[in-house]
Amino acid sequence: MTVAIHVAQQRDESCLGASEAPAVLGLDKYRSPMAVWRRLRGLPVHEKENEAALWGQVLEPVIRGRYVLDRQRTVFVPTRSFGYLGWLRATPDGIVHDVADPTPSVEPMPEWFDMSPEYTGLLQVKTASAYLADEWEGGPPARYEVQCRVEMAVCDLPWCDIVCLIGGQRLVGPFRIERDPVIEREILKRLRSFWDLVQAGVEPTVDHSDAWRMHVSEKLGRSHAVEVAADADMTAAIAQWKHRRDARHAAKREEDEAKNDILLRLSAAGATKVDAGALGKVTAYRTASGTWALRTPWHWRDD
Repeated sequence: MTVAIHVAQQRDESCLGASEAPAVLGLDKYRSPMAVWRRLRGLPVHEKENEAALWGQVLEPVIRGRYVLDRQRTVFVPTRSFGYLGWLRATPDGIVHDVADPTPSVEPMPEWFDMSPEYTGLLQVKTASAYLADEWEGGPPARYEVQCRVEMAVCDLPWCDIVCLIGGQRLVGPFRIERDPVIEREILKRLRSFWDLVQAGVEPTVDHSDAWRMHVSEKLGRSHAVEVAADADMTAAIAQWKHRRDARHAAKREEDEAKNDILLRLSAAGATKVDAGALGKVTAYRTASGTWALRTPWHWRDD
């Protein structure tokens, strides 16, 4: 088997990418609609460097090769992105020649390649932490399904296989996603509405992201101290902030009380760990300051 390890892919960065579609639809925990909006407007986006994403890029050719061996199919790796109506692009991780091949290989996609839907589909390769294994039970998370559906629409192909290496040790899939015109239409409609906002220079809905904080900070710039009287809308916004701030502090106090109660019960039992069944195992540990704290079960953790 021949495996092409690295292929330099050329992308049209002036278009909305399929991998950005989940963020636009609010399904991406790591990227906000504003981050995508700023990139498309040519504004700086200072996203945090994600080591997991870097390892995903390194492992992509290996996982793709495993798919080729398991499925006995030749996979061609695009060397450029594919465009759709001048505003949407996709760069699949592979174009699958869906014909059994006794000597399957991974190769750069040649110019002569026939993209006939009769025997061609797409491949999407992912990696995930072991902590996220539950997300892949029975199929891919919604954000990756959206990416696959956008890529199918752009490439006009009927299906996409998606595989994921979990924890660097267990491969799940391939999960085959079939093209669905009703779902596809709705996704493209919402993406087009976002694209229209980008073209008009109208910001997306305000959210909690760092990208939004950067955006409003740039708008404030080095403004001099100026006081204005709050109108009704501003007063309502400040009241909402106070309400949510008060609720957050109250919730924090209640959470701390619950944790102290659990520590007291563990102390009475002479234990440092408790198995709560479906809720998971809660562990007490000693901090650097000498006090005790609780470690949440792995599937509770924030990403």
